[in-house]
Amino acid sequence: MRVVIDTNIFISGIFFGGKPRKILNLIEKKVIIPCFNVLTFTELEFLLRNEKFNSQKKLLSFSIDDFIDKIKERSLIFLQPSKVPVIIKEDLADNYIIACAISARASFIISGDKHLLKLKKFKNISIVSPKEFFQRRRFH
Repeated sequence: MRVVIDTNIFISGIFFGGKPRKILNLIEKKVIIPCFNVLTFTELEFLLRNEKFNSQKKLLSFSIDDFIDKIKERSLIFLQPSKVPVIIKEDLADNYIIACAISARASFIISGDKHLLKLKKFKNISIVSPKEFFQRRRFH
């Protein structure tokens, strides 16, 4: 199943655990396929390498570079779309997540972002929090 996972879920999953960590475990088990476009993947790499997470990185049992390599090999990365719909005016960057989901023909956008979550659905793509994702989908 193709999903677009917002950067905030990766950050939470890596550094803080909870349901976002369970999302990352589904990627590890190849139950879900994370989808990115070039911009959203670059944003993820940039944020994970950001110095503001240095203290959390020291607590990890893996390197950020290894994590990025593993995510990259389990993901589909699409070219930048020529047109990005302006659905969310309060935070234009969120529109790149929607554009990625359209390109990927994703079933879900998983996010903690209030602007995205407020939409609930765009076309046939459900926009859900990690908690809602697990409520809608049963994984064994």
